[in-house]
Amino acid sequence: MHRTGHEEVHPGRPWLWTILVGAVVVGLATWWIRPQSLSCSVAEPTTTVVMLPAAPAPISVTPQQMHAVDAQPPQERAEARFYAFGQGGACSLPDLPLDGYYVGVPTNRYDGSAPCGSYVDIDGPLGSVRAQVVDHCPGCGPDQYDLSRSAFDAIANSVDGVAPVKITTVRDPNPAPELFYRVQQSSSTSWIGILFSGTGNPLAQVALRPDSGGDYRPMRRGYDNYWTVSGIGRGPFTAQVTDIYGHVAYVPGVAIEPGQLRRTGIQLYDITAEPSPAPPEPPGPVVVTTVVAAPAPCTP
Repeated sequence: MHRTGHEEVHPGRPWLWTILVGAVVVGLATWWIRPQSLSCSVAEPTTTVVMLPAAPAPISVTPQQMHAVDAQPPQERAEARFYAFGQGGACSLPDLPLDGYYVGVPTNRYDGSAPCGSYVDIDGPLGSVRAQVVDHCPGCGPDQYDLSRSAFDAIANSVDGVAPVKITTVRDPNPAPELFYRVQQSSSTSWIGILFSGTGNPLAQVALRPDSGGDYRPMRRGYDNYWTVSGIGRGPFTAQVTDIYGHVAYVPGVAIEPGQLRRTGIQLYDITAEPSPAPPEPPGPVVVTTVVAAPAPCTP
């Protein structure tokens, strides 16, 4: 049959159009999701330095090493005057320089020579001085003291004659003096008298024992500050010297040598050493912390 010009011509293969449309859609989608160059801002890291306090230093002193501070004798109000000091005071202390600082105590303080050789601090209108008890002042009232001229001039004006003072007994004067002794002139094998000086503190007791053996025998203190005992033998002896605070020293080799002055190289007490200064605190540890900031969002 022949076709006329009126007849429609139907395109062939419609599936080709479907494929073309799908390819276009896939291409557009691929272009849309392609990788893009991103712009990201990065924060600078920050560093923080922290100084921690130093750790407390460990205590190096154990409780057994800590010593309680002994109570010091109280201060007393008194009156001082001066006198012409000379050798041969009531305490019989030998070889005292004439220009030294000395004090004579009233009868109620002398107590049979008990304070001889000890020291007192004297505070007066013009100054202070430390003086050694070397004499007895029988004419003084209960609170009156005789000072050597040098001692009085250090605390008051001598033209005044008398001065109000404050007196304090010194315990363990520093530096600790050296013990020495003198055997009394009339000593013999049947009787011996010994004077001890350089004690620093008032003595409470002296005892003597023969080096050949035996017990210590207590000696008796006299008004002249000599300690005596009878019937103890020829010697040599060891003397046990004790002060009123309980310090004890032993002096060996005491011989019957009347009038001889013997130095011992011994001290009745020890001066406690000053504590060492605390070491400086170590610097505190340094802690360095570096903080890295989180990354900021990236933009295309």
